[in-house]
Amino acid sequence: MSFTHGYRICDLVLTSNLPLPELTAVDVFGVECRFELLPAGPPPPGVFDWFHHWTIGENGEEVWLRFARTSDGYLLRFPSCGDFLISADAAKIQCLPLPGTPEVTVRHLLLDQVIPLVLSRRERIVLHSSAVRTGHGVIAFAGKSGQGKSTLAASFAQEGCPLLSDDCLVLRLERGCWIALPSYPGVRLWPSAAGEFLRDDTPSADVAHYTVKRRIGDADVLSYASGPAPLQRLFFLADDASEVSFERLAPGRAFMALVEFAYNLDIKDAAFLRRQVDTVGRLTADVPAYAIHYPREFAALPAVRAAILKHLEEDRDRDAE
Repeated sequence: MSFTHGYRICDLVLTSNLPLPELTAVDVFGVECRFELLPAGPPPPGVFDWFHHWTIGENGEEVWLRFARTSDGYLLRFPSCGDFLISADAAKIQCLPLPGTPEVTVRHLLLDQVIPLVLSRRERIVLHSSAVRTGHGVIAFAGKSGQGKSTLAASFAQEGCPLLSDDCLVLRLERGCWIALPSYPGVRLWPSAAGEFLRDDTPSADVAHYTVKRRIGDADVLSYASGPAPLQRLFFLADDASEVSFERLAPGRAFMALVEFAYNLDIKDAAFLRRQVDTVGRLTADVPAYAIHYPREFAALPAVRAAILKHLEEDRDRDAE
């Protein structure tokens, strides 16, 4: 199959033999990564060096993704969906889906699970966080799945603060300033949250066959950023609370929080880990980080947004003194 489709995601130029309607199409020039969807089939035989796994479930009882090294790169195995093979230089991705895995699920796994891990080999740091651009600069929301970072970011985007990322935020250090790159136009929300932001006639799309989440990419409903912008604040979503409060994180706590939410394809790569530690240390020193407590109620979102913007403005005024 030919690589006839060209796209951009987080500044990565990607070609694919599978249409990826979620992404912005570009001319196939300066290609940095190629994706190939292979015919469905059983997992390939062989003995692999399994070195890491992610789990899901209330108590982490189900393995969601397994990581292995191969002779020429990495194998990412989603036990219920299929395998992704990544070359050592992160320039080639192949997917061998299990029979019955629909293409929409392949696209989701590629865009929202595999690409962030690929980018972690190419960029200084990639965070599992949502981000929006405010009048005070970009703010990022990091938190575990289900804590509400996409909902909070979408609520900002609906009010005119363009969304940069749903949960894959690429940061680059340029001229002493951390720059946040847009990912792609789209956010994934639970139906209860989507009902807060969607008109009845707003189009949405399936995310994957195994979830009821909806993908929203309508720019008339949610504002999406078209270019990079400076990162001003990092917010780590803390426990539910009856009112909004902010806690400035000491450098050590901020460092550990950033490490927890940084994508990493190979946690056993010592050289990469040293670079990542240096990067996280620099980011911790340069960008203020806060834990934010707030009520997890849709009706409270306007007050939460107002409190965050007021907090940013007060910090700016203090910095100007």
